[in-house]
Amino acid sequence: MTDVPFGVLLSGGLDSSLVAAVTARYLAGTKAAKQWGAKLHSFCVGLKGTPDLKAGREVADFLGTVHHEFQFTIQDGIDAIEDVIYHTETYDVTTIRAATPMFLMSRKIKSSGVKWVISGEGSDEIFGGYLYFHKAPNKEEFHQETCRKIKALHRYDCLRANKSTYAWGLEARVPFLDKDFIKVAMDIDPEYKMIKHEEGRIEKWILRKAFDDEENPYLPKHILYRQKEQFSDGVGYGWIDGIKDHAAKHVTDRMMLNASHIFPFNTPLTKEAYYY
Repeated sequence: MTDVPFGVLLSGGLDSSLVAAVTARYLAGTKAAKQWGAKLHSFCVGLKGTPDLKAGREVADFLGTVHHEFQFTIQDGIDAIEDVIYHTETYDVTTIRAATPMFLMSRKIKSSGVKWVISGEGSDEIFGGYLYFHKAPNKEEFHQETCRKIKALHRYDCLRANKSTYAWGLEARVPFLDKDFIKVAMDIDPEYKMIKHEEGRIEKWILRKAFDDEENPYLPKHILYRQKEQFSDGVGYGWIDGIKDHAAKHVTDRMMLNASHIFPFNTPLTKEAYYY
């Protein structure tokens, strides 16, 4: 349902790839296809030669989308950090780290004429997709942690996706967080979401199996079973190291002693956090 040009964010990870696959499959024959064309436009961002750019390109080729790659440099990201903090209204380290590439990409997307994009946020929280879920001792605690993560989405991933895109007037929509879908997914016995190496079950196993169609595949097998990678890692490991190096040069131990004036919380700070 759209009256304006749209696209999908495609990092090549499981969640964005599934969203793109479903969208591409059902776009043909819709009013949107008649108005804006049956070819889906996909967008990816990363440092040169990074995992997300490679995987995103492969998925785009498989799905037949019109793919747009945006490369940024570490200096581009560092230059944008102050603007990212202003627009996202947070100093949270991982949020800013991931929001910066998204912020840079959103500017490029909006300049291309696209008004809104579909994103894969929410899947990791619903299905326990983060790697630390490997340590869940039982299904009860697994479920409690997914509930905690979902309730905090507005402070982290959804805050990033919403504010780093809207900074440029671009809207991000998140189908995994459709209320009806959340109800179905959270009513599933958590036992089926748990990671069990002895049974060959990796994170988000139930979601992967749901789209493992041999006759009419949604995605290449190795993409469907690609291990979880943080967005800020996938866009380039050098990005994280670059921020740390920059913070180390500009934040001194003396500045850290006065950090409580900026961070009135009883939590230990890193230089990286202070810089943000």
